[in-house]
Amino acid sequence: MKTNSPVVKHLVLLGGGHSHLAVLKHLGMKPVPGLAVTLISRDINTPYSGSLPGYISGVYDYDDIHIDLRPLAQFANARIIQEEITSIDFDRKEIALTARPSISFDLLSLNIGSNPDACKIPGADRFALGIKPIQKFIDHWQTLLKKAVHSIRQGKEYKIIIVGGGPASVELAFAAQFRIQKELQLKSADTSLLKIKIISADTNLLSLHNHKVRQFAKSELEKRGVEVILETAVSAFEENIAVCENGNNYSADSMVFATGASIPSWPGECGLALSEDGFIEVNAHLQSTSHGCVFAAGDAATLKGEPRPKSGVYAVRQGLPLAKNLIRFATGKSLTRYKPQQHALALISMGNKTAIASRNNFFFKGHSVWSIKDHIDTAFIKKYSALPEMTTELNIADGLVDRETERQLKLHAMRCAGCGAKVANDVLQEVLQQLPQSKRKDILNQSSAAEDASLIKLDDGRVLVQSIDQIKSFVNDPWLFARIATNHCLSDIYAMGCEPHSALAVVGLPFATKKYGRTQLKELMLSCSEILQEHKCDLVGGHSAEAEEFHFGLCINGFIDEEDLLTKNGMNAGDILILTKPLGTGTLLAADMRFRASHQWMQEALGNMEHSNREAAACFQKFGATACTDITGFGIAGHLLEMLTTNNTEIELNLSDIPVLSGALDTLEQKIYSSLHKDNSLVAHNVFNQEVFAQDPKYALLFDPQTAGGLLASVPESVAEICLAHLRESGYSQAKAIGRVSKLDAVQPAIILQ
Repeated sequence: MKTNSPVVKHLVLLGGGHSHLAVLKHLGMKPVPGLAVTLISRDINTPYSGSLPGYISGVYDYDDIHIDLRPLAQFANARIIQEEITSIDFDRKEIALTARPSISFDLLSLNIGSNPDACKIPGADRFALGIKPIQKFIDHWQTLLKKAVHSIRQGKEYKIIIVGGGPASVELAFAAQFRIQKELQLKSADTSLLKIKIISADTNLLSLHNHKVRQFAKSELEKRGVEVILETAVSAFEENIAVCENGNNYSADSMVFATGASIPSWPGECGLALSEDGFIEVNAHLQSTSHGCVFAAGDAATLKGEPRPKSGVYAVRQGLPLAKNLIRFATGKSLTRYKPQQHALALISMGNKTAIASRNNFFFKGHSVWSIKDHIDTAFIKKYSALPEMTTELNIADGLVDRETERQLKLHAMRCAGCGAKVANDVLQEVLQQLPQSKRKDILNQSSAAEDASLIKLDDGRVLVQSIDQIKSFVNDPWLFARIATNHCLSDIYAMGCEPHSALAVVGLPFATKKYGRTQLKELMLSCSEILQEHKCDLVGGHSAEAEEFHFGLCINGFIDEEDLLTKNGMNAGDILILTKPLGTGTLLAADMRFRASHQWMQEALGNMEHSNREAAACFQKFGATACTDITGFGIAGHLLEMLTTNNTEIELNLSDIPVLSGALDTLEQKIYSSLHKDNSLVAHNVFNQEVFAQDPKYALLFDPQTAGGLLASVPESVAEICLAHLRESGYSQAKAIGRVSKLDAVQPAIILQ
C-alpha cells in the first residue's frame, strides 16, 4: 500500500479485544508516520461482550453485537491477519503462526481476552460450553436454543446447568429463559418444562456486588423458576452430568460454564511475567513487568498492585491509555501512568428489557436501567463501526487547472489498486495502434492484437507463450497479496490453454529499514514461490526496486503446440458463453478503501481471487472451447468486446445469470465504483437494450474491473451442460452459462442484453 514515509518500526496487536479497538481507532485518527501496524486475531467479526445478553434474549441480531475489525484495520492502515499463534520468541522478537511465515515485531501489545476457569475442569471441552470465547458460545447458542424449544414442544423437560455465580451466569440464566419462553410463546410464569440451575462454589451470588443487588438478583431468579445452588463446586463434567465435589451429581441436557477468568498457558511459557492470579502482569503504564517492548490490557492483564475484576468496562477504559503509551514508546517518549477507577458501574441485564444497576452501595432496577445499558452498548458498537470517510487532497498549485479539470482529478484521486489501477483501455489501444508492427515470421501476433500474451513459433514447431502482468497491492499483507497476484499473472497463460513453465518476478518494495524491508520481501517471495510450485512453474529470476507503493508482477513462460492454442477469437454461432467466477472485486476493493466492506464480503472476494484458473482452463480444453479470455481490469464488457471485434460477433448476454460476489450489488447501489469503472463504461456504445436494463443492479457490474477474475469461454452448445458440471465439480461452484453467440459478421461487435 502507498506510504509517504519509510517504515522503521513494526507494532503488532495480538487479539481483537475491546482495548485494541481503541488503539486502531486512535491510530486511524492520528497516524504515526514510519510505524507499520499488524493486527493478528482469531476472530475478525468480533462480538461486544456487553451486548451478548441482549443477543441471547433476542433483543439484538447477530450483526447488532459485532464489530467488524476489517474496516477498522483499514482505517488504521493496519495489516490484518486471521490466524492462531503457536509461540512467541522474545529474543528474536518473532511470532510463529500456524500457516504462514513468522511475523517479526519491534513492539507487541496483547489484548487476547480470557476463558472461564472451568475450562480446566475434566470433561469441560467435551461435555460443556464456555461463555468465552464469546464467538464460540454464539456459534453454539442457536443449537442449544433449537434443542430446548424442540424438546419442550415434544412435552419433554429441558435442563440447563450454568456453572458460576458472577454476572455472566446471572445474565445468561435470565436471557436464556426469556428467549426460550418467547420462542415457545409461553407466559413468564410457565417454566414447568424448562429447568435452569445456577451452580456456584461461592457463598453468595454476585459476590462482588452489594447485598441489595445480591438479594434482589437471587430473589428474582427464584421467582422466575431458576434454581440457585451455592457453595457447591463442580469437579468434572460427564455426558449430561455435572459432578460436584460434595458428592452430588446434577443431570442436564446442556451445561454452560461462566466461572472466573483464566488465560492460556502460552504467555507464561513464552517467558512473560505473570501475576499471582495467573494473568500477564503489567505496570502502571500497561507495560509488561518483564519485557519492556510488550504491553497488555483487558482481561488477560493484571495491573501490579491494583488488580481489578475481569470486566469489559476496564478493558474499554484501558484502550486510549494503551494507544497513547504504545505510540509514546515507539517514538521514544516517556510513558504516562494509567490509574484505573476504583469502582465501575455494572449493568446486569435481566432478559426482558429490564436491568440492574450496581456500583458500591448503589442499586437500581427496571426498564430505565436497561434503556441506559442499551444506549451505552449500541453507542460503543457504533463508535467502532461508523468510521469517517477517507478523503484525498490534490497537491496542485492554484491556477494550474480549471475547475472542471480539478473536479475530475479529485474524483479520480482515490485510485484503486489491483486491476483497478490499469491504464484505461481506450488510452492503451490508441497508443498500441501507433507502434510499429513486427515483420518477424516467428512472431504469431502483433503488439496491437487483443491477446494478453506473445506467441513465438519455435524451430521445433512448438509455440512459446509469454505473458507479463503487474498489479499494485490492494491489501496490507504481502503474503496474501503475493498469492493473489501470482494466480492473477498465471491466468493469461491458462486462458490460452497453456501450462506455465518458468517465471521472472518484478517487485516494487516501499522504502523501509533493511530489517522491515527484508521481512516484507521474504513474505512476498515465499508466498509467490509456494503458488508457483503448486503450478509446477519455476521461478528463475527477476528484478526488484524501491517504490512508493507495493507492486508485484510476473513474466510467465509456457510452451504449447500451435493447434492447441486457445485465443480470444474463434467463436462460432450457437456457442454458449461460460463464466467461471463471480464478478464484483472492483467495487468491493473500492468499498474496502472507504471502510465500507465487511470482513465477510472481503473474505469471499479474496478467496475467489486466490482460486487458480488452472482447472478451469483444463476443463475448457477438454470440452473444445472455441475462444477464451480471463476477466480482469477492463471488466466483462471490455474483455467480451476484445473477443467480438475481429469477426464483428454478436452475442446475447443474460444479465440475470451473471454470478456476483456477496456485497457487490450493495456497494454498486451505493455508487461505490472502482476508479477504472468510468473508463470501462466507454464501451457501452456496443451494449444494446440499455434502456431496459440500465436500472438493473447488475448493469453496472458489466464495467467493474476484476482482479484475478475467472475465465470466460465459448463452448459448443452440445457440450455446455456437461462442461458446466465438470467446472462445478472442479471447485468453481458459481460457474454459470451467461449467454450465447447469436451471429458472426454482424454490422458491429455487439453485446445484446437479455
